[in-house]
Amino acid sequence: MLFIYINGFVLCLSLIVAIGAQNLFIIEQGLAKNHIFWVCLISFLGDCLIIALGVFGIGSVVIESKYFIMGLGLVGIIFLLYYGASSLKSAIKGTNFAKISQAKNTSLKQTVLKSAALSLLNPHVYIDAFVIIGAFSINFSNTAQIAFYFGAITASFLWFFSLGYICKALSRFFTNPKIWRILDFCVALMMLYLAYLLMMFVLK
Repeated sequence: MLFIYINGFVLCLSLIVAIGAQNLFIIEQGLAKNHIFWVCLISFLGDCLIIALGVFGIGSVVIESKYFIMGLGLVGIIFLLYYGASSLKSAIKGTNFAKISQAKNTSLKQTVLKSAALSLLNPHVYIDAFVIIGAFSINFSNTAQIAFYFGAITASFLWFFSLGYICKALSRFFTNPKIWRILDFCVALMMLYLAYLLMMFVLK
């Protein structure tokens, strides 16, 4: 069981560390020191729900539906391209630094709602949970699936809270707008690259 737990941990961690819209939001809120505990908690709970669906049920159904995977993939590509373009625009205009400053005044309710939206309405997260994690765990016994699931959500918990609080601790180094432009440009490249990889996956 320990081996299966570690497999779940490593697989989930390898998927979650990619800079995506959800991780970018956590980075922004951490650097802004804005309700970071709740941002990390909501992101983690969203993962708990989606990964559970992938491991214990829906994943096995989705794997059999080529058209569902293709549709979800296309929505995910559009989602990633949108955020990639937004980051590129911020890099060119330098608007993200102002947005981070404004984030400090965002209410807890607004922050929680946006965290939930990025956790539950991100198609890329569902592809990871249903197609990759679900496919990996489909042949496990019920007991092994539980161990695999807890390994996956352990990785999610450690990643989100580490990312959020490390960014909060480093916030004093991100007061220069030029640094934000460089970060936004790197994020834009990563988003566009992820969209390309997802397109290759959908079209294969």
